[in-house]
Amino acid sequence: MKRHLIVGDIHGQYERLREALDKASFNPDDDILYSTGDISDRGPGMVELIRYLMSLDDYRPVLGNHDLWLRDYLTSDSRPAVWVIGNGGRETIGQFDYHSVSENEKERMGMWLSRAPYVRIEDKYIITHGGIPKGWGMKELEAIASLRPRIIGYPIVEDPSSSPIWNRSYLQSAMAAEHGASPEVLDPPLASNKRIFIGHTPLDAPFISELYHLRAIDTGGGHGRALTVMDMDTDEYWQA
Repeated sequence: MKRHLIVGDIHGQYERLREALDKASFNPDDDILYSTGDISDRGPGMVELIRYLMSLDDYRPVLGNHDLWLRDYLTSDSRPAVWVIGNGGRETIGQFDYHSVSENEKERMGMWLSRAPYVRIEDKYIITHGGIPKGWGMKELEAIASLRPRIIGYPIVEDPSSSPIWNRSYLQSAMAAEHGASPEVLDPPLASNKRIFIGHTPLDAPFISELYHLRAIDTGGGHGRALTVMDMDTDEYWQA
């Protein structure tokens, strides 16, 4: 039976990804692998990671904020200071130089990455990197999920913190609700029975909220902690 597995923010941790997938008995011929975004930066295996993910027959990512910086670098040699100095870009660029990745291969990688959506909506699942901004419903999510791919830039909203790539308010509300916060001060749960998967916010362990239909699975793989792979239907998970 085909399984639907999802991995939290990988951040260049190629060896950890392979270890977690081995623990999950991942079979690329039978299983589908999803991703919450931020495959890039901070880890030592960027080039090997992208080559591996590109080789999979059914890999279904969404874009994270680090992926936008990487995509722009691969397609246009963009090197903004916010990425290079503060968010692992210098080390990522160094890995591409160390492996002597050709300009043609960089372009292929960038075009491959650019095809990932900002939000992915399927029959049973919604996947977004950061979360769901306050006041958003299925109409807004479907609109952003249907946007055509771009090879550079992010023209969706003027304030990045109000986008599903950066926004954390849905997770914050779900966690506050678990501790008894008043509904009046929280973002309401999305009016959908689809399971929602997000990354972006490093946690000590996967967080599950049935009220918010939410699974948050960034467990700090890019910060020296665990990388998590989860079965999207059973909530079983494996870590490296």
